[in-house]
Amino acid sequence: MSAIFGRFNFDGRPVPSSELDSMQQAMAYWGPDGQGTWSAGHVGLGSLRLDNTPESLGDSLPWVCPESGDVITATVRLDNREELLASLSIPHQDRSSIPDSRILLEAYHRWGEACTDRLFGDWVFAVWNARERKLFVARDHHGNTGLYYYSDPRFVAFASSLKGLLALPEVPQRPNPQNIAEILVSWAAMGAPTCYEGILHLPPAHTMSVTPEGIEIRRYWFVENTPELRLGSDEEYLEAFLEVFTEAVRCRLRCSAPVGSTLSGGLDSSSVSVLAARELGRQGKRLAAFSSVPYVESEAFVSKRSFGDETPFIEATARSAGNIDVNYIVARQVSPVAGIERSLFLHDQPLGGAANMYWITELLAEAQRQGLGALLTGQRGNATISWTGPAQPSALEFLVSLKWRSFGQKIRYWQEMTGRSLLGAVKSQIVRPAWIHLRQRVHLPGAPKDLWRDYSAINLELARELDITGQMMQRGHDPTFKPKKDPVEARLQIVAPGTTIVGHIYHEFGAAYNLEVRDPTADPRLMEFCWSVPVGQYVRDGHNRMLIRRAMAGYIPDEVLWNLRKGVQGSDVAQRVFDHRSDIEAALSKVERSELACHYLDLPKMRRVFESVQHRIEPKNREPCVTILLRGLAVGLFLLRFD
Repeated sequence: MSAIFGRFNFDGRPVPSSELDSMQQAMAYWGPDGQGTWSAGHVGLGSLRLDNTPESLGDSLPWVCPESGDVITATVRLDNREELLASLSIPHQDRSSIPDSRILLEAYHRWGEACTDRLFGDWVFAVWNARERKLFVARDHHGNTGLYYYSDPRFVAFASSLKGLLALPEVPQRPNPQNIAEILVSWAAMGAPTCYEGILHLPPAHTMSVTPEGIEIRRYWFVENTPELRLGSDEEYLEAFLEVFTEAVRCRLRCSAPVGSTLSGGLDSSSVSVLAARELGRQGKRLAAFSSVPYVESEAFVSKRSFGDETPFIEATARSAGNIDVNYIVARQVSPVAGIERSLFLHDQPLGGAANMYWITELLAEAQRQGLGALLTGQRGNATISWTGPAQPSALEFLVSLKWRSFGQKIRYWQEMTGRSLLGAVKSQIVRPAWIHLRQRVHLPGAPKDLWRDYSAINLELARELDITGQMMQRGHDPTFKPKKDPVEARLQIVAPGTTIVGHIYHEFGAAYNLEVRDPTADPRLMEFCWSVPVGQYVRDGHNRMLIRRAMAGYIPDEVLWNLRKGVQGSDVAQRVFDHRSDIEAALSKVERSELACHYLDLPKMRRVFESVQHRIEPKNREPCVTILLRGLAVGLFLLRFD
């Protein structure tokens, strides 16, 4: 997608054009189709443009409205474009050519700051209101976009990329220990903070109003306030769901270049891909799908409830659709370190999913090589189209409450859902919850009180200095990741604005490969619909995820629809660490020489994980490679910037 940036000086000093030029140059690869800046006194705005809808070709931003004098800069794709054109009474002769940015400004003129409630799609914009002398910045409900900002008593600056802010000499470049620690303990990236002190995210569904008096941040959308939908029958729910879901996919096919999708063995990406393929098939087109697969046999390295190679399910979906061409991404030559370094360049921060960066960056590179302009995903599907429903209470909780009649039924349910034996179900649902319960409350010999230590590379001295365990208890984070009993709270952990930066990451990554990553499952209209559907549509007859399973019957094959195992991304990661051990060794040695990295990381622990892989590749060292070694390396390589 395109990028925006800007600056507002509280003290009235003019914004030098050189500062805007520095921000623009730092982000230059975001704008292959055009760049521009505008400034007047203490306000300056900029844009870097990627044209990937027919209407965006030739747009010029920032744009000054000749009637009002207002100025807009935006990265925008409006998915309810036709509805807005009609509501705003824009003449028919202009409708096919008017850029989405002009429609957005017309909406701001008609409805003011409340226009955000009516704009659906992926967008971030800034408007300088010439009459009110106010800068208004807003981000979409939950799309694949992002914005950073920094403020102090002298000024506020914002940009789609950290590079734009870091190009300003007044913006400090200091690591934020709290945010980095949260990444290391798998408690990452919630809310506004970043890994730089003082630099913040503007979360989705939030606006920022800037005047000489200061900054006001406001949230404008609350999906949890959506009322429950009451329809007359199950069939009506399924028909209504398919109508909203299909439109969420269809409107994201508007692109000036071919559109592809990511495709795994799961329900979300399969459903998005099949609906996209059906729509493209009506136009005589095919869908290019991209799937990451391991290059070695990996089933031995995942649990019986999971699978490492999703190829059989991917092939079944492609055959069923008939017009899907699958591109398998093996990324054999891309080392995990190269993937991490690429992600650090694009995001300028370490990511908790560092172990996936080698295949994500290679997948995007292949999509670019094939000339794609957009790539569909299903990242938010777990809380929308394929929500499981309320978390099932464990068998231990049934025992404690003496619900004996339900116990046998639940054990049979767990066996069906997990594919486990009776013994496996008892171990999973009684023994393990009991052990976790004890570990959380009693400091048993050999059982660390700080449960995150099992899967983290954080230096224990830093963790104690920050009181990570105490913060987790105070803020309600469960280091065992046990599902919350309150279904609303559990669901909000996924869908509430600011609880994930996945959309922001894809905004940044896509820009480097000249394409948009679009997520139909994050469409606010679809999110509201899925929130409004009664729980009984999701859970019934001992099965969960039943809304999508019933709705997609006949669209995707039964072996995918009723598959109860989960795909594991990077299932062959231990083998990759071994095969690229020279790169790992070089990176680890470099990090070990950094005094700052030694303060943040338990480097001997990371070294032990690395050596264990060189000694023997086995199931028990796959997960430490992900959570300790590679995630720790991502943090360590990031910290080298500050040495």
